[in-house]
Amino acid sequence: MGKTPDGKKIPHYLHSEKNELLAFAGLYEFWPDPPLPVDDPHRWLLSCTVLTTTAHDSMGHVHDRAPVIVPPEMFHDWLNPGTTEKTEVQKILDGIPEPALTPTVVTDRVNSVRNNGPELIDPAT
Repeated sequence: MGKTPDGKKIPHYLHSEKNELLAFAGLYEFWPDPPLPVDDPHRWLLSCTVLTTTAHDSMGHVHDRAPVIVPPEMFHDWLNPGTTEKTEVQKILDGIPEPALTPTVVTDRVNSVRNNGPELIDPAT
């Protein structure tokens, strides 16, 4: 993982030269809140997660974990609601190629949610 000589993490902006948008594989589920009555409109809760994997060698220096990025040609496969069997889902995940991402070192201003704006992805000087 990229760190400064004093041990601080070096922030990176990862982007694709080929695709403007990146799609992260995720899962969601609605589930009932047990203490609430069956007819309560707030009974059903939504939970979601982004799937991660071990970072590929080309990005391992940035972080040891990475989101699973679904390429455009696999959107239909990943989003198919008929795919529910674990082996089918695993087959799709196994077929996702390593993403081609370009890392750019950015300033540590990205470390605070108080900072926002397009300048945050500008290369650090």
